[in-house]
Amino acid sequence: MASLRKIIHLRSGRIEFDEFCALGFVKSNINFDEDDRVSFLNACLDHYNGHPFGYISVREHSYSINPMIYTELNKVESLKAFAIVSDTSIGRGNAEIEGKFYKKPFGIFGAKEDAIQWMNEEILKAIEKE
Repeated sequence: MASLRKIIHLRSGRIEFDEFCALGFVKSNINFDEDDRVSFLNACLDHYNGHPFGYISVREHSYSINPMIYTELNKVESLKAFAIVSDTSIGRGNAEIEGKFYKKPFGIFGAKEDAIQWMNEEILKAIEKE
């Protein structure tokens, strides 16, 4: 899908916004902490303004993340699904651990395009239920 995306830059990375999902790219060697989670989440909430959306974490670089942040993300009503894109087996293994903390649809992908397709389907299902 060739479309123009809105892009915002934050201290620890950037977010690209599609119609139904935000793609997050975290800078290399970041310790993604609670402050980063809040800034990324607030940017998404501002952009989607109460409408259902999904978040795709595109893991281009190595960085650390506390999987407990997912306990807070579970409480965000408009966040309907979460996906991780990683092209390494270690990254996908870490994503499997993270997925145990997230209670909504959660996907792990090797390619960004596959994650976007899955996410669009998940968000459309969520919209149909509303």
